[in-house]
Amino acid sequence: MEFHIRLDEDLRGGRSTAHEDDGSEPIVMEIITPAGARSTFWFTFVAAFRQEQSLKPSLQHASLLIFHEMAGDIIPLFRAEWDQVATACAESKHAQPHWHFVQRPARIERLVKTFMASSTEVARDFAPEEKSDLFADSADCSRIHFAMTSLWEEKAIPPYLKRTFDADEFPKWFANLTRYIAEQVAYTVSHMPGGGTVTEFDPLPDGNL
Repeated sequence: MEFHIRLDEDLRGGRSTAHEDDGSEPIVMEIITPAGARSTFWFTFVAAFRQEQSLKPSLQHASLLIFHEMAGDIIPLFRAEWDQVATACAESKHAQPHWHFVQRPARIERLVKTFMASSTEVARDFAPEEKSDLFADSADCSRIHFAMTSLWEEKAIPPYLKRTFDADEFPKWFANLTRYIAEQVAYTVSHMPGGGTVTEFDPLPDGNL
């Protein structure tokens, strides 16, 4: 049996719906500073588990996706990801876990066109299948996966390792992951125009965003 854990539609406050480039519409929540200030960064989370008969559920996949609100649109920016199947597969070339930057040139182009159209009060609907013209010859950097571990010095072939997590290790890794992302969001917000008054982010004790 397989089941998923993700943000609930019944969550109250600071909740919205984002539009991913594959057409999905995940529930997202905004990352808020301790002072209650908006950050314009949002997140969603999904974890996939498998349970065999009476055994404890085993984690198969975890993904923490960060969005950035630009010109009124909540667009995918990057995600932190770990996948058990890819970790066990020798043919998979992606490091596990990894950072995956997912902001595509075509999405940026739609954002620019929408912003320009809004100045003339012409509404444009989000269309994930719409082709890119302005950045048609640009490399799609959303295909890049960066390793999340600092193990490049290990004598491994290829020169990175794929991490597996047991019941004790994964919560610690995830807590540090969320704390690091939250600190980086706070640092970025503090350097935005007019953002000098934003206080340093103090992550919750359990490491949640």
